[in-house]
Amino acid sequence: MRISAGILKGRLVLVPEGRDVRPTSAKVRESIFDTLQGEVKGCRFLDLFAGSGAVGIEAYSRGAGEVYFCERNRDVLPLLKQNVTLLKGAGRVFEGDAFALMERLPGGFDVIFADPPYKDDCLERLCAVIERRGLLSKGGVLVYEHSSDLDVTAPKGYRIAKSKRYGSACVEYVMRGSICAATGSFDPMTKGHAEVVRRAGEMFDKVVVLIAVNEEKPSAFPLEVRKEIAEKATADMENVSVDICEGYVYKYCVKHGIRTIVRGLRSESERGYEQYMADYNRKKGGIDTVILPVPGMEDVSSTALREALKRGDDNALERLCAPGTADIIKKKFGELAVGGNYD
Repeated sequence: MRISAGILKGRLVLVPEGRDVRPTSAKVRESIFDTLQGEVKGCRFLDLFAGSGAVGIEAYSRGAGEVYFCERNRDVLPLLKQNVTLLKGAGRVFEGDAFALMERLPGGFDVIFADPPYKDDCLERLCAVIERRGLLSKGGVLVYEHSSDLDVTAPKGYRIAKSKRYGSACVEYVMRGSICAATGSFDPMTKGHAEVVRRAGEMFDKVVVLIAVNEEKPSAFPLEVRKEIAEKATADMENVSVDICEGYVYKYCVKHGIRTIVRGLRSESERGYEQYMADYNRKKGGIDTVILPVPGMEDVSSTALREALKRGDDNALERLCAPGTADIIKKKFGELAVGGNYD
């Protein structure tokens, strides 16, 4: 196995043959570090369940300042120690069970990589020790590799910021902090929607604008177009991201460690429906709902915006559209109309 990039690119990492060692593949390693990008340079990196140490060595090759390795397999340790000599003093090997070692390691790691035996889902246990011992720095990330057969969810106080699947392997990027989902069909996003998201961003560390599919509600704009418009509307909100949910919202939330949904309320006439959905999500997934009144937005809706598009009413569009989105909405509407996809 060879290091794929950085100052050690092409250098060989020794892996024992015929042993119970499952090194992270080059494809997955490259994807992990492409995802982490600037998180690695100068960071303190912890490679739990290190095996051959390929991931931690790759981190050093790409700029990590200090790398700790934890491994208990005595058959693997000699090769791990030999591999770590590539780090020229920037790597330290700790022998023993990863969880026992975590209890005495110094804290403040910027990136923790954990690749436990695939049959085990120990994310909750890992996060409990990380939290108790202060092992993860502020803004740090736990990169958790596991079998794609396991249904992994984020523990309380943590969120899955990103999830990627590679055949039989899956990698979760887990971070500390409060998170909520601002849900809706956003067909398209309006000024009222954007105001709810902005206010949610002041209440939570992270907001996911979750574009949900409502089978009983025919859509005007395709999902990817709605996502593009929502991204434009929230481009200046640093703690906001946009995603699509084609299944149950509560299942998405449970998977990603989201325990609160934020919804806007334009008028009291909508409260009954909002309360019904809040009760449903609470019962199904244990998800709380925060309902935010948005005064002054009583007549601002996606329906009104679509009607203004049909009329070509630019004045109404400026009043209804989220800031900075009128042009992209008109453009996408025109493309859909030309293609015969808009009713």
